[in-house]
Amino acid sequence: MIPPDWLPQWLFVILYAVPPLILLWVIHKGFQTFAPHWILKDQDENMAAGGIASIAALTGIVLAFVLAITFQTNDTFQNDIGVEATQIRNMDKLLAASQDTQALSCRKPLITYTQSIVDDEWPQLQKQTSSPTTSRLLNDLNTCLLAIKPSNQTEALIYLEIIKLSNDITQSRETRIGNSTASISTIFWIVMHIGLFLTIALSAMAFYTPGQLRVINCSIQIIFVSILMALVMILDRPYLGDYGVSNEPIKHVITHIQDPSRL
Repeated sequence: MIPPDWLPQWLFVILYAVPPLILLWVIHKGFQTFAPHWILKDQDENMAAGGIASIAALTGIVLAFVLAITFQTNDTFQNDIGVEATQIRNMDKLLAASQDTQALSCRKPLITYTQSIVDDEWPQLQKQTSSPTTSRLLNDLNTCLLAIKPSNQTEALIYLEIIKLSNDITQSRETRIGNSTASISTIFWIVMHIGLFLTIALSAMAFYTPGQLRVINCSIQIIFVSILMALVMILDRPYLGDYGVSNEPIKHVITHIQDPSRL
């Protein structure tokens, strides 16, 4: 499930609990309208209260576990971006250290490719796809690197490291694109929303003749489960929004390799 792009994520988390609370009161009013003389016995109310607590606790535990896993996964994806940025920086260092004219000329396509990651591909990663422009620029970079002809043993050693880094950069890009498609299965969200609906339905029964404490207790459980679901939805798209994977390491590398003193 995808939060709407036009809504700030923090506001989405808050507002996501509103529809369940509205549904709670709709079901409650429905009971009062269509079954005005229905009275729950004490044992029935206790069973309903126990059912609410069980379903809400189980749903909350599962969501909290998934939330923790999602945080850990996003941290891993962020580390992957840091590794990719380091590879690009090291590539630039090797090209700058080479005395070969062809190697030095490859710094420009490297900078262009790196800039394209931020400008062209990052918005596409939010849509779980890659950028054809970035793919083309990476091919241009690899073509330039393959045209390098080392003239001595030192340049040959540097060239081997350049080719190795080129493969690493290509693999890192494929990993980044693959990470952008990582998301929780639809069946999980169906099951979680069923759990939320059962919590709402049982809560509506539990305060058929509501007391203040009972209403507050049921509402807090529904709000808690709803907020957990909203948080998982936000983090489930790792490259989307303010709380996802950041491209700052790539931006820092761009600033570094575009430094005029290094050209």
